[in-house]
Amino acid sequence: MADRNRRGRVIGIISAKGGVGKTAVALNLALSLMLDFKKRVLAIDAHSISPNLSLYLGIIDVVPPGISYALKDPSFARESVYIHSGTGLHLLAGSITSVKEMDLGNLKQVVENLRGEYDYIIIDTSPSLGESLRNILRACDEVLLVVNPWLPIVITNLKAVRIVEEMNKPLRIVLNKVGRGMGEMSVKEVEDSLGHRVIVTIPVDLEVYRGVEERKPVMLANPKSPGSVAIKKLANLLVSEE
Repeated sequence: MADRNRRGRVIGIISAKGGVGKTAVALNLALSLMLDFKKRVLAIDAHSISPNLSLYLGIIDVVPPGISYALKDPSFARESVYIHSGTGLHLLAGSITSVKEMDLGNLKQVVENLRGEYDYIIIDTSPSLGESLRNILRACDEVLLVVNPWLPIVITNLKAVRIVEEMNKPLRIVLNKVGRGMGEMSVKEVEDSLGHRVIVTIPVDLEVYRGVEERKPVMLANPKSPGSVAIKKLANLLVSEE
């Protein structure tokens, strides 16, 4: 039974551009908060088209049926949570095999029905600027915007920033895949372009990509890799704000 007096911190991990590493950041952040800081964590896969959060853990489809079930009837949100046997992470998973785009209209109610049981709820999202993003933002307390240090990606996310600002949600930037080569924007250039602070830089790390390919997140496979260290720094920053 959820504790209605307890309000877990709900953080949306967003980007208007696919391929920036958003899902890897969301999953490894959730794992770091749970494993390194002993927090009760729920990861929600709210990618309305291609949910891959569970796939990154080596799960094809889960029982119970996950977020689609909870969205249809938020009173069954708790019964829809899957506990990953390898890590103990609580997961509200999307269906990899479903071809129907999820309607996230009830996401806020799903979150409200669960947040009393967790310290953190981490929501992975679609690279969208439409109503699905707005539904996700309604459910969140704050937002981490994941971008790479390249001008087209940063500029593409200006619209996402404007939507977050319109909905009056606190926003900070996670600068991912730093150090790939010449022509990268600096932290200051990214901050000046988007008007918000970069709170962590995550370097390019082949171990992160290997973790995706092998379905074993880098936080588990190599907790001392540069990517893992940077994500743990992000988790530590969030915990220090409590």
